[in-house]
Amino acid sequence: MTPFISAASQQYLTDLDITQSQMQKAQSQVSTGLRLQQASDDPSAIGEIYQLQATLAQNKQVQNNLGTIQTQLGSANTALQSAVSQVQSALQIATEAASTTTSADQRTNLAVQVTQILQSLVGLSNTQVNGTYIFSGDQSTQPMYQVDPNQPEGVQQLFNATSTSLIQDVNGTGIAVSLTAQQIFDPQLANNGGPAAGNAFAAVNSLLTALQNNDPNAAAAAATSLKAAGTYLNSQLQFYGEAQDQVTNATNLAQQFQTQEQSALSLVQDANIPAASLALTQAETQEQATLSVEAKVQQMPNLFSYLG
Repeated sequence: MTPFISAASQQYLTDLDITQSQMQKAQSQVSTGLRLQQASDDPSAIGEIYQLQATLAQNKQVQNNLGTIQTQLGSANTALQSAVSQVQSALQIATEAASTTTSADQRTNLAVQVTQILQSLVGLSNTQVNGTYIFSGDQSTQPMYQVDPNQPEGVQQLFNATSTSLIQDVNGTGIAVSLTAQQIFDPQLANNGGPAAGNAFAAVNSLLTALQNNDPNAAAAAATSLKAAGTYLNSQLQFYGEAQDQVTNATNLAQQFQTQEQSALSLVQDANIPAASLALTQAETQEQATLSVEAKVQQMPNLFSYLG
């Protein structure tokens, strides 16, 4: 036999269920900080939330990529500054070697220093950042040059590579951020016409050859080539300085977008904590009041208690 539930009891249970649902919702909002606990809370907002979350994730990836590139640009800048310094040292040696007062033995000793300078330049052309050869273009897993005294420029190019990769900002605009070691240290004339003006490897190796041959006139000619190489390296250094500025600006823009998008997401997704706390307190009070009334009702005598 189905037990009889009075209309008053049914209303009591309904009110209690509503109150407890309100408590649970308010408690969830307070504990999670989120206005929506499930899609049914506000179906119209779900699409916007997903879109904003996807945009924020993409923005975060852009910032990570920019951070990685900025590190590489910093290392490239440092490497080129060192290269300029090495070429300046070679120029000083060339000036000394071109002097008629410099002896053959002195030129032999200077040749040892120039050999070290050439080795240093090759090392700088093979600069690595976290295992990436930053001047090897699209083949960044391997070095592009090695020292080879048997080659006309004193170095061997191990492969040809271009640098086609671009870093994108939050608007999808590409930024050129790298040059190859050949572009920087070993520019060539068109159609394989030999070293172009500004070729640091060729300039340093011409000085080395002059010193080994005890030829002051060749040392003087090498000094002219070294001056051109220094000027050229400084122009490559300018490229990296400008790239650093562009990446810094792109990072700042991404951070601004991140703040705006996070604010937009908060407006749609986040709970009003003061309001939710107040609702929770009111629901708890209502629950206690409802339970108290029901307890008193249960204690009141009825007809059956008199008949009993």
